[in-house]
Parts: sequence; structure tokens; C-alpha cells
Amino acid sequence: MAVIQVKIIDKFGTVLETKEIQDFQLETYKQAGYNVTTLEEAQIEITPEVLNLISQIESGELTVPQNFIDVEVINVKNGNITSERFMRQFNQLLNAGIISTGTQITSYNYSTPYGTFRADTETEQEAFQQKEAYVQEQSRLEAERVAQAVAQAKSEAEQKAQEQQTQIDDLQTQIENISTTTTPVEDIEVLNEKINPNSVRLCGKNFDIESGKIKGQITLEKNSGLWNPYYNDIPLALVIQYMDINTNVTLDLVPHVVTFSQGMQPLIQNIERSTAFGISNYARIKIEVYLWKTLDNPVPFSEPLRFVLDADKEPIDICSSKPSIKRDDFISKAVGIFGGLLGVSLLISGNRKV
Repeated sequence: MAVIQVKIIDKFGTVLETKEIQDFQLETYKQAGYNVTTLEEAQIEITPEVLNLISQIESGELTVPQNFIDVEVINVKNGNITSERFMRQFNQLLNAGIISTGTQITSYNYSTPYGTFRADTETEQEAFQQKEAYVQEQSRLEAERVAQAVAQAKSEAEQKAQEQQTQIDDLQTQIENISTTTTPVEDIEVLNEKINPNSVRLCGKNFDIESGKIKGQITLEKNSGLWNPYYNDIPLALVIQYMDINTNVTLDLVPHVVTFSQGMQPLIQNIERSTAFGISNYARIKIEVYLWKTLDNPVPFSEPLRFVLDADKEPIDICSSKPSIKRDDFISKAVGIFGGLLGVSLLISGNRKV
């Protein structure tokens, strides 16, 4: 029988003692639940996780009780306890709030054009950087939404205009087939497409800046004697341009599709737009209003309506100048040609009022 030196470790990873035993006793201790190793096998390996925690404790990144250093840190380094025992004791103190990581998290709140932004960070610089990234992303998304809305409005206007043009082309074909009048068809086409730049008067009603929004109404009034009834039921482009009051730089250009019906009743277009352009919020805005045939063919029906909107002043009511009516060739042609050939077209197409 041989005598061997061993370390006896309990099931919790604590070295109970180092002693000499007979070699036949080694199996007896193991059956009793002890971890018995010879000194040659007793080198306890420290895991990378424990080594990292020890480094943080010794550098001051982690604050632990001195007793934990004297017992757990020293013994795990000396091989008197296992890494498992060290981690078990460390986690107990961490969960109890006795161990401090030294990291201080602060909440920062910022007001942005897109609402309140909150960042939970260690430094205000990090919070500010997160806020700037958020504002840039929201600005990009808003620009995409505006571009999509403009493209959709333009597409719908072009489609409706095409449908109207197809109907007109069909009517003109029918007139050509049955008419024996000496009046050339070319004169009708010129008359139909003529646009008088003073045929509509634009008025801005109750325009104001309130709670960060531009609000108001655009009223469009036909000028009797100047309006060409050919453009009844044809979509037109009402364009609102928002400009920087100091630089005259265009901040946004928003088209609206408007369609006049038969008769002389005015059109009303409600306007609402945020004063936030990009990442800036404006209190004074220069506004210009145009009425064009289409966005791609900006032939004007009216003199532009221009005014400056100030959040600190009362709401604005303003109209473009009302022109005097001149009885020119347009009126005489309207009486002659529309009373003649277009009367024939009405017999063909039905009771459509002009």
C-alpha cells in the first residue's frame, strides 16, 4: 500500500484540506461525494470569464467588498477554490446589488419636429448623436412621402386629362364626319385650347400659422367672359410654393388637382402644411400660388397670388387683381362657333351643358 497526498474538495468547489491518505482510501472519499485529486491533478484552471472579472476588480471597473477579494479572489487565484465556486459567490453579490459595475445611465429627452426623442446613454454626447440620426432619418422618410404624393397626384391628373382628351377627340371626329359647314375644324381646336391668363382669380382666405402648421383656404373664381368653358371638367394644377423669406429658396412645392364644374360657382381648396421644412421650423414663410394647365405644361390661368405669412400676426385675406374684361375675338368666336358646330356636337353626345 502506498501513501499519496491529495486535496479534498466538497461539492461546492471549496478545498476542505490537503492530506496524506492510503491509496485504497481514494475510492472511499469519491464514493462519499468528495472531489479528491492528487496534488499532480489538483491544478485548478481559472476560466476566461473569471479572469476577466478579476481584471475588472483589480482595475477598479468593478466595485466589490474587501471580504470578497480576501476570500474569493485570492483563493481562486491560488487554486484553493474552483471557478464555479467563484462565479456562484459573485452572482449572489451582483443580484443583491452589493457589486457595482460603475456605469451610470442617464435619460435625455429632446424636442424634434417629429415629436419627443428619448435616449438612455452614459454621456450627453452619445444621446445627442442618437437624436441627430433620428431627425435625419425622419426627414428622409418625410421627403420620400412628399415625393410619392406628388408623383401620385401628377399621375392621376395626367390620366384624367388623357380620358378627357380622348372624349374630345371622339367628339371632333363625329363633327368632321357629319358637318357640312364651311367653318374650319382648326378654328374650333384653337378656340377650345385657348387659355386667358386672367380667366381665374385666386384668393387666400384665413391664412395663418397656428400650432406649427400653415392653414388657410384658396378660393378660385372664374372671371365671366374670360373663362374658356372648354376647361370645365378638366383637371388643372393648383401649385402652392413655400419659400424662405430671407433667401427666396424654395422649401417645398405642393401640387393639388382641381377641376371646375359647369357654371360659375367658385372652387375652394383647403391648405394645411407643417412649418417644419427639413430639420428647421419656420415662423415666417413666403407663399406663392399658381394655377397651371399641368405641372409639365405650366400655362397660367391666373396671375400668381403672393403673400408673406407671419406666426406673430393676424390671419391674412388676400386676392390677386381682378382684371377688366375685354370683348375680344375670343368672345365673338365663342358665340359664333360654339353656337354653330358645337350645337351639332351636343346633339351627338347628349345634353351636356357648356
